[in-house]
Amino acid sequence: MAPTAALSLASGLAAADTSALVVWEDNVTNTTAEGGRLAAWMIAANATDEMRRPLTRDDALYFGGDVAGNLCLDYHKLDDLAAGPHLGLLHKFGLGAYAPALRLDLALAGLAARDSARSGWRSRVALNWSRRFTEALRFDLNGELTRIGAHADVFTQSTRALTAGLAYDLTDQWRFKFRVDWRNGDVVSYYRAYWTAWGWEPAGYNGYGYGYSSGPSRLVDTFNEPYLAYRVRAHTWSYAATLSPALGPNTALVLSYEYCETENSSVRYVNQMLSAGVAHRF
Repeated sequence: MAPTAALSLASGLAAADTSALVVWEDNVTNTTAEGGRLAAWMIAANATDEMRRPLTRDDALYFGGDVAGNLCLDYHKLDDLAAGPHLGLLHKFGLGAYAPALRLDLALAGLAARDSARSGWRSRVALNWSRRFTEALRFDLNGELTRIGAHADVFTQSTRALTAGLAYDLTDQWRFKFRVDWRNGDVVSYYRAYWTAWGWEPAGYNGYGYGYSSGPSRLVDTFNEPYLAYRVRAHTWSYAATLSPALGPNTALVLSYEYCETENSSVRYVNQMLSAGVAHRF
């Protein structure tokens, strides 16, 4: 999983958002305890810069760039960096802060990973509907299609996702956010590998492991011991809660907890993430 945190973009002519998080994840191997579940500490940093060009009274064009990096302090072969341009088109249904808005985003990024098999590119198409119901309450609904093309087939992925988010300003200084995600598509899971007379076999093969036999697989040393990486189709439900006290006019502390359940007919595992960091708008 990949943690994210950012301040919502302003409606001015330009906006630049940055965030830096320290993250603890209990299951970077995306597997069960029997399969060799491992926890890890990470540092995740994101930056988005974009310009706004009004087209009509209700429409605006956005163009800019994104940079995102992940540094895994325990398993450095999970380190990666992504950078590329994005284009957005926004339509507001009326005037004022309470008018709903619909935004279409197209993004393309190059991926550079410490493990070259993970390097490649990523494309994303997203459609977001948002509305502020009161001065303190805002709702967002987002649909997204993502494609990752990696050098190794096992790391090439296609996914679709739906996200519903609710943000509420508890006070002038404290904001609470709750998010629910549904994701369907490819996921990469890892199983501790053992050498047998028939070659490398994953731990717990008589149960969970059978669900991986039809997809691409690869023996990796990402976790400082032999693991088998598998790509399978599965769906994930995620629930995240974030508390953001303001540190200044454009800066906020980010404290977040996320719980994820991934499963298909043969596999089920859980991920949990704790994040703490800072988000700032320039």
